Amino acid sequence: MRSIVFEGNTWKAYEKMRDQDKKLHLNLCKIIQELQRGDPTKGLGKPEALKNNLSSFWSRRISLKDRVVYKFDKNSIYIFAIGGHYDQL
Repeated sequence: MRSIVFEGNTWKAYEKMRDQDKKLHLNLCKIIQELQRGDPTKGLGKPEALKNNLSSFWSRRISLKDRVVYKFDKNSIYIFAIGGHYDQL
């Protein structure tokens, strides 16, 4: 199982989502659990490899407008943004 690492202000975004929107937070938790246990390139939220200057990052949908942006290696998942379209990168 991979470790989850919240980069920058993503932990604050995680806590804010938990307090403000329980359903959205539940979706995010399901995605994070799946990232830890399975293949980070497949599964819930339509995983998508990002392009251009974000080419080493991946994105998954939490809702129609909200995303989680992450990178991964053999041991960890690094979460770089939670929320609206990559505005936290």
